[in-house]
Amino acid sequence: MKLICNRGALLEGLSVAGNATASRNIKPALQCVKLTASADKLIVAATDLEVAIRFQNAQVQVERQGEALVPLDRLRDIVRESLDDTLSLELSNEGLNIKGQDSHFRIYVQDPADFPPVPDFEGEADLEVTAAQLKQLIGQTLFAVAKENTRYAFNGVLLHIKGKKLVLVGTDGRRLAHARGDLASLSKADAEDTKAIIPQKTLQMIDKLLTDGEEKVAVQLRDNQVIFHTANATLTSNLVEGQYPPYEDVIPRDCGKKMTAGTANFLSAVKRASLLATEEAKGVRFSFNNGGLVLTSRSPDAGESTINFACKYDGEPIEIGFNPAFLIEALKVADSDEITLEMTMPNRPGLLKSGANFQYVIMPLNLQ
Repeated sequence: MKLICNRGALLEGLSVAGNATASRNIKPALQCVKLTASADKLIVAATDLEVAIRFQNAQVQVERQGEALVPLDRLRDIVRESLDDTLSLELSNEGLNIKGQDSHFRIYVQDPADFPPVPDFEGEADLEVTAAQLKQLIGQTLFAVAKENTRYAFNGVLLHIKGKKLVLVGTDGRRLAHARGDLASLSKADAEDTKAIIPQKTLQMIDKLLTDGEEKVAVQLRDNQVIFHTANATLTSNLVEGQYPPYEDVIPRDCGKKMTAGTANFLSAVKRASLLATEEAKGVRFSFNNGGLVLTSRSPDAGESTINFACKYDGEPIEIGFNPAFLIEALKVADSDEITLEMTMPNRPGLLKSGANFQYVIMPLNLQ
């Protein structure tokens, strides 16, 4: 293998692949990237056996085709610190030689046969969605996913093909984010009403790949895997095992109390009300009446805060407690200038809505 490649493009590929390499030394080959030089491109592949990626770099001049299995960290550090616009890579019996204008590194390599196969995208996509749409849906749901939960389904985002819509749902048991968007295409009729739980790590990786909003992302769903394909990359991931809760049953219906407010203004009010909240006293009291909303918080260690917020409110007066951090995270990803917050009783969940495609269920806190 011998080639000359653009340093920036190579670094991009190595950085993307770094998210898929094993963090622990389970098997040395899993801490490596496989470089495959063909006639007109260089493919960087990596896997930790749960997720795998193939990143294609076309900014190369291949003089001799071949493949090499190289420790990722060493190669990435060399490429990152280089000052050259292009680098020469050549595989010899002694290792992989990386040459710049004033530098020469030789990295010891491993046998490419030790590297597990990394799937490519083959056949017809089950569905296509624009990168901008997928990125928005990920942003509106991933934040609500449990960081660690014994109910494994809560550790991923539910992908649900519902009619001609793509629905993503994230929950940690205390709040639930529900976002939907339009599909660019649905190739298979039997794909409708398909559900799959995508790991957090997978969606974080695909989110980083979505740099061109107009690009269409092709998706294939298999029995225990999902494959995302863009112009430059193919990302394959195992699905999260387990049964996702019936999320539609969690979304409140027929709420008799409703607040309407500007998204930015309400976000500011909640942020200010939370300034004196502590881990021990993190709740904010929301007091709604026909005159608007009063937000109060009290902490024995920090002090007290009161925010008077002008808004439109319909319904009987109600006092309800919420975790302000949960509201702030949802308001930051709201995609409309105006939101509504619907409620029934102080001990029942509230429903935040932004536009026609984003809604957020938040459980109340018991404030003394």
